This record gives sequence, C-alpha cells and structure tokens, in this order.
Amino acid sequence: VGRYLKGTPYKAVRYYQQPLPKKIAVYVDSDYASCRLTRKSTTGMVQMLGSHCIKSASNLQTTIGLNVSECEYYAMCHGAAHGLGIQSYFKDLGLCPDLEILSDSTSAKSLASRKGLGKQRHVQTRYLWMQDQLADKRFKVVKVHTHHNLADLMTKVAGAAMIERHLKGMGVYPVTKHKLHKAALQT
Repeated sequence: VGRYLKGTPYKAVRYYQQPLPKKIAVYVDSDYASCRLTRKSTTGMVQMLGSHCIKSASNLQTTIGLNVSECEYYAMCHGAAHGLGIQSYFKDLGLCPDLEILSDSTSAKSLASRKGLGKQRHVQTRYLWMQDQLADKRFKVVKVHTHHNLADLMTKVAGAAMIERHLKGMGVYPVTKHKLHKAALQT
C-alpha cells in the first residue's frame, strides 16, 4: 500500500450526473483464513448505485469458515444484508431499485440458491436466512468474473494495474496536487 500511495498520493471520488439506476449492485468477496492469529476470513464489499460507489467495506468475519465456499457464502450474506438495508432506505423514499449480489464464487452461489445445508454440514444456521430471501426473489445472486469483481480490492494482495482498474470502477480517479490539498490537511 505504501509503495502504491507514494506513486499516486492524490485520489478523488467523482460523482457524475446519471439517470436514476434501476438496481443496486453489491460486489462481495472473501479470502480464506487470512488472519494468522484467529484464522478468520475477511469479507470485502462494494455497493454501487449505477456508476456511483455508495459504500465499501472490508471486515473480519465473525464466524470461522472451515472452507473457501463457506467463507464466500458468509461474505455473500454480509453483502445481502447491507444491500437489503440500502434497498429499504430507497423504498422509504418511494424508489424501488432491484438488488443484485455479485460474487465470483460459483460454490457460494449454489449454496445460496438451494434450501438447507446440502454437503455444507457446518454452516451456521443463522446464515440460512439468505436462502429464503433469495427464494422469495428479494434479490438476485449473479456470478461475476474475478477480473471484474470490485470487492477483490478489499481482500487480495494486488498489483497497481488491478488497484487502478477497481478504483476506476468505483469512481475513484487520480488528481493533480492543488493548493487546496495543503489547506485541507492543515484543518
């Protein structure tokens, strides 16, 4: 991160005028047992409303996943919960955007699409709510290629090219240093 920031220290989030999007896209990803001390995994999430990033997060999972599929499913549940929350907020405003959860994990998508545990015997039952919500068509789960998964930025060691690609996808662009930067840092 230090080497990357040294080369491009100034970034800005740009919001352009856009037509009201018809859907909220929530990108999710997980790594597997990244914490060397607790063996917990990290969840990455990016919420997009059209071309605007409205929330991004990287959190340590509260539950220890016993395999990659389970960790990816927990990340999907995290994204679905936050996506349903923002969708509810928009419904309060009289807007009804669809919700899509985008993941690069085929196994987590299949676990979410069925009822019950299947072969995943150790998934905590508190996470099975997502299967009911998906069956009720409250949202869709969509497979996205790893190359296009913005949440990868929150969970993986990445090179400069991948970082730039995902930041651009989130609406974050490099800017040249301006005299206001110094004034903003002093306040």
